[in-house]
Amino acid sequence: MPPAGRSAACLPAPLTDPDALTALYQAERQPLIRFLLFSGASWTEAQDAVQEAFTQLCLPRAAPITSPRAWLRTVAWRVWLRHNVRCPEQPTEDPLQLQAAQTTHWETPLQAAEITEEQRRVLALLLGLPPQQRAAMAWHLDGFTTRDTAQALGTTEAAVRQNLCRARSTLKARLQLEHTKGDPGR
Repeated sequence: MPPAGRSAACLPAPLTDPDALTALYQAERQPLIRFLLFSGASWTEAQDAVQEAFTQLCLPRAAPITSPRAWLRTVAWRVWLRHNVRCPEQPTEDPLQLQAAQTTHWETPLQAAEITEEQRRVLALLLGLPPQQRAAMAWHLDGFTTRDTAQALGTTEAAVRQNLCRARSTLKARLQLEHTKGDPGR
């Protein structure tokens, strides 16, 4: 089910109306890139996966797409996983330091403006989570239910809820550590 204010319109198979495709692309491109960034993709990886998802959207298929937002995220996420993820469960280096180094080098000023400072901080914290927790949190932050997330990730709702709980706990602890480090009186 889409978040409030979003349409759950069914898309025909394939999507042939250029105006509908343009409207969907304009509405979902940036949120989809942000979703992949929150999942751990780089700018280039996210843009490539989003382009591939929209390309696949235009291909013939037997049935209509009932939830385009979820379909696009599922396809883009799987494209990114298939082509780019080669990370171990437990990183050997501090992921927050690695991400800080990666996110400070934007390709263009427009890309730097697309993500706020707070979103960059959240992104750095999210990238420090284990992959399952990071994926569950990325879907959650994009407004999807645990059922939608479980279906997209090929797992159970209970596993998604557990990953969300663990992710929140880890993020809370890391935010408290940041607060403590920033307060010299402690």
